[in-house]
Amino acid sequence: MRRSKREKILESAVKIIEESGPDAVTYEALAQASGLSKSGLIYHFPSRDDLMLAIHEHLAQAWEQELLATAGVSDVAELSEAQRLKAAVICFSTAASLPELLLQIEAARNPRAAAVWNAVDQRWLPSPESIQDSATKKAAYLVKLIADGLFLHDYVHFTPLSSEQRSILTEAALKLIPPDPQD
Repeated sequence: MRRSKREKILESAVKIIEESGPDAVTYEALAQASGLSKSGLIYHFPSRDDLMLAIHEHLAQAWEQELLATAGVSDVAELSEAQRLKAAVICFSTAASLPELLLQIEAARNPRAAAVWNAVDQRWLPSPESIQDSATKKAAYLVKLIADGLFLHDYVHFTPLSSEQRSILTEAALKLIPPDPQD
């Protein structure tokens, strides 16, 4: 299937972020990377804020598609809480891509971008709500934190995990997922 111009622009922007960070995403750099004119970019994204929000949406949507594929379903509603958490742990078991990591950090300062990532989080990940009242919710949230650590590890530590180490830690985290009450 042929990629749309919008998709080509977003993929080019992700490559720029990978190489030089979010601040390097300018219309000029993006025109050069995508092979499109600056006016063509502005047609799709009238402002840099629109462009950056679209990049957040593009990456969050790709992440959710990865979660769905990992879980083997087409709709998150088909899954129990434990199944959603299992898919998330498996997806987080690989190191974050630099663009995902940088944009998620940047989203903390941008309510519109934060809402994009938060929507996926709310569908897939346990909430800290009621962790003080429920051993099951506390255990599930601790597994989420372990998965977050796997995702971030290689960017915050100077010795990356090997594939074997990631596999061992992922299997250990999966064993810690509490069963759903109905299981």
